Amino acid sequence: MTPAARVIVLTFIAALVVFCIVQDRLTAAGARHYVEMQRAAIAGGGRAVTIDEIMRPAVRRSVRDALWSSAGVMAAGCAGAALVARRDRRG
Repeated sequence: MTPAARVIVLTFIAALVVFCIVQDRLTAAGARHYVEMQRAAIAGGGRAVTIDEIMRPAVRRSVRDALWSSAGVMAAGCAGAALVARRDRRG
């Protein structure tokens, strides 16, 4: 496997890890927000909400932001692979 191919493989793995972490953290934040809203409703300080009302937008946002984050990792990795390939061609 060429050095540039190794960079691409490692970049793909890093992008997948970044996607998973970002998506997980933002989904968890949505779940915490749901719990806060429900607790406030139970305590009489707010209206009751459904889990879909809170979690659908939270999951949509988490996937969108995770895709953008992993796309940034992929862009940086592909640029790095191009530099490595260029260096290898020069010898």
